[in-house]
Amino acid sequence: MGKIRFGEIMEKGLEGYFYCWVREPKDDGEVFRREDPSKYWIINWEESKYTVFKKAMLRRPPGLTTLSIRSKDVFKYGVFQLIARLPAWKDGPMLWFGFEVEDLFGGGVVHFLYKNKALSAYAGAWSDEGPLVMTIPVNGLNLSLLRHTFTIRVHEHLALWFVDSKLKAVAVLADGERSQLIHEGAPYSLGITALRPSPSMAMLLDIDGGPLDKEWTWNDIHPWQLRVLDGSPSPSIIIRLREFGKNLFIDGIMYKEKVASHPVPALGVNTTFLFKASGKGELSIQAYTRRNTWSTINSINVEDNLVTYKVKEDFPFIRLVYEPKGISKIEIAEAYIS
Repeated sequence: MGKIRFGEIMEKGLEGYFYCWVREPKDDGEVFRREDPSKYWIINWEESKYTVFKKAMLRRPPGLTTLSIRSKDVFKYGVFQLIARLPAWKDGPMLWFGFEVEDLFGGGVVHFLYKNKALSAYAGAWSDEGPLVMTIPVNGLNLSLLRHTFTIRVHEHLALWFVDSKLKAVAVLADGERSQLIHEGAPYSLGITALRPSPSMAMLLDIDGGPLDKEWTWNDIHPWQLRVLDGSPSPSIIIRLREFGKNLFIDGIMYKEKVASHPVPALGVNTTFLFKASGKGELSIQAYTRRNTWSTINSINVEDNLVTYKVKEDFPFIRLVYEPKGISKIEIAEAYIS
């Protein structure tokens, strides 16, 4: 079983758990060179206060294109979690953190990208157009002022990105002709990969690209703040439905016109909706198609009764559309995914 455990790193040191390599430009090309991770990931075990260590930095010195820390273990359907402040760099390198096969996109990636205060989600294996890329909505959070919790969960058919325990991006992992970006922004971004990544990937922390003539240091990053474990092929998600493209929950709201929920994944998973409205109306279950359209697959008359609908079809994403007859209050609107 793959694992990165704080206690064992204390005993075995960084080199017991991580590879380190650098890319260095040369006059006639470049060289990949393996290094001791402790040369660049500088840590100690002395705290200035609880869980804040006096030495905790990842440092890329001048002259290097890439500094990469990779786990020796690979993680099947992995769980990655990092509690950290991100650097307040301006026009600096890219930070990659999460999961990646070691052949750089070929076998696949599921990770975060941070650059110029913007956060993105990458998923998929190499194709002509590259992996799926989605903007992660951070709602004005200052990611470099305070620590935040960045989590990735990779399942057999889904990858999920969280910031501070809030779902921010969903990728359906599938093989198709091209990746497809369905929605970016609130409440969470949605997409489909062109090629699914490997189910077994190593963890990575990368400082990559940007100006090479100066030192770049990622402060306040320590092994204590990192947890990486094997995951589960099946997710276990409970979603309180929001309006499409908004952070507004639809339960507890009076509606007199049609309202669509933000989509939830359905491909390769068990998805069940629970819905109740105070008045009469029609509830449509709509599926997303590769033609970038929504098609109704079922309709149910709602009359102040609790509706349970289990999705039987394998569409990438499903949403609810409720059209009241008069004015109606939605009392329950939830999705259960397993």
